[in-house]
Amino acid sequence: MVIIIGIVAVCAVSQKINIQQTESVLNTTPSENPYLKEYSLPDNTAPNGLIVDKQGTVWVTSSKSDLLYSFDQNSEQLKSYEIKDGNTLYQNPGQNTTMVWTVVSDKDGIIWFSPLGTKSVWRFDSTTGSFRSISSATGSAFQMKVDSGSGNVWYTTLSGNTLNVIEKNANAQTGYQTSAFDTGNETAPAGLFLQNDLLWVTEITTQKIIEYNIEHENGTVTRIAKIKEIPIDNQTQLSSPTDVIVNGDSMWLTEHGTSFLTEYDLATNQVIRYPTSQNVYHATTLPFWIRGVDNGTGLWFNEHEGNKVAYFDTVNKTMIEYEIPSRPKDGYLTYPLNIATDPRDNMILWFSEWNTDKMGKIDGHVQVPFSISADTNKVVLSPDASKEVSVNLKITGQSPYSTNHVFLNASSSMVSNAGFENIDVKLSPDTIDLSSSHGAQLVLRNYSAPPGNYTLGISASDGIVTKTIFLDLVIPKS
Repeated sequence: MVIIIGIVAVCAVSQKINIQQTESVLNTTPSENPYLKEYSLPDNTAPNGLIVDKQGTVWVTSSKSDLLYSFDQNSEQLKSYEIKDGNTLYQNPGQNTTMVWTVVSDKDGIIWFSPLGTKSVWRFDSTTGSFRSISSATGSAFQMKVDSGSGNVWYTTLSGNTLNVIEKNANAQTGYQTSAFDTGNETAPAGLFLQNDLLWVTEITTQKIIEYNIEHENGTVTRIAKIKEIPIDNQTQLSSPTDVIVNGDSMWLTEHGTSFLTEYDLATNQVIRYPTSQNVYHATTLPFWIRGVDNGTGLWFNEHEGNKVAYFDTVNKTMIEYEIPSRPKDGYLTYPLNIATDPRDNMILWFSEWNTDKMGKIDGHVQVPFSISADTNKVVLSPDASKEVSVNLKITGQSPYSTNHVFLNASSSMVSNAGFENIDVKLSPDTIDLSSSHGAQLVLRNYSAPPGNYTLGISASDGIVTKTIFLDLVIPKS
């Protein structure tokens, strides 16, 4: 499974570093641009899980130390806190990583997180500076969500095959009680989404999304009852569904084994896959986590191996991808393993760069200075290879960053890396100087491509930001 391979790949052998509790000023890197700003963390931090609290403080975890960091956006000061709770160990003996995949802030402002490979969930009270460990018998949390109504903290255990809920309990020693609900052997629950008393969970091994009803007794969660499995038939196959968000009849999910953001229509059971732009390495971009915008008009997601973080407009069905400027010292792929919106403004997104010791901030309000459009919204390819289909493109606006040049790119939902299968694709020209030209043409020719309904992505990029529009791609049977 791709998700498991990806997780193992970033959990490489590491050395624990010893940093005293300090307060320091972070310096921005010279790779700042109008959309994105990067901040350097101490060497060997390997940040993963992060969250922005109601006050705008960014909390980020280290994979190679027992430290939790806070970052003040106004002063740009970084504080570190040594994670400890009496004699309770933060990591298991012999464990070489404290990888934290998820961090949440609850209704009381308490920070919750869970180190990989342990059977514990930790809470941090920023008002007192104190940590407390709570037992999690089925393993560490892979994703956590806070119930906006009750304040309960829900989480999945990827290898424990359980859904868990943490509730306040004045009679418990820690002040909280944890309940675990079995999801079945080898289900590998990953992402979850809460909506009132409904809960959706992605299962990587079964390739399913499961919808549950949360049942209570005297205000306490007593069980979860399965409502249905999605997809509802065996004809639709998902590829390592990792995260999910539901907006009306639309279920949005990341298929981590692909380069797709996927929309599943709960009313019709139809699936539409939106490919990311192709990269120069032709690598599968592996979309990972999803963070929604409050009004439901868009969502953010990170590309595990795409060197980008993306925003998708769910109304206009367009995508903007933000290039991450930094690269690791020993490779060409930056791993933005986690993302978090600012609760004061969901168009501001923070992300962690696991293998560059940085975190970044994207301002989604900044307008892209160029646009792309097509003269059709649907392409039907003839089975006759001698008949080509042309799409006329218009690219407008100017880029002040790259001498007015934009580069064109095409992608599809035909194959997992967003490429094409048995289709000849040509863009003419594939580079445009917007100071003198605004037109281009996409030409496609069918060489025995598999019949079906797909999505065609057409992208324009200035090397800093990429904008993609989508057309229906229909390949009829011969």
